[in-house]
Amino acid sequence: MRPLPPTLRMNRRYILIEVMTDAPVPSQKELYQACASTVRDLFGDIGAAEIRPAVVWSDKTYAVVRCSRGTEKKLTAALACVVKAGNLPANAVRFRTIKTSGTIHGAKAGIPCSDSPERRTI
Repeated sequence: MRPLPPTLRMNRRYILIEVMTDAPVPSQKELYQACASTVRDLFGDIGAAEIRPAVVWSDKTYAVVRCSRGTEKKLTAALACVVKAGNLPANAVRFRTIKTSGTIHGAKAGIPCSDSPERRTI
């Protein structure tokens, strides 16, 4: 089966988020489950099918979440409502949106350098 040409592919957006927690950082799977359940709670199954959230990359304190083009603001609102991820207690984790981009590479470019004064910890 041949891949779809670029003109027929679904357009996506990538959102870089900072995972802020004092506890151990949740895994990529736990981050996805937290995002998906919050999107489903806020917008229902139809809204979740429209947004199509997915965590495509995660690091110690940063993650990149994918969504459909045009639904970035809905996903950003849902990410701001996440308070629980994995086995962590409620209100132990927060997501902060840093950058929205059309590519994963562009989203990762928004990660501040470790020696930058703008990088902060909880």
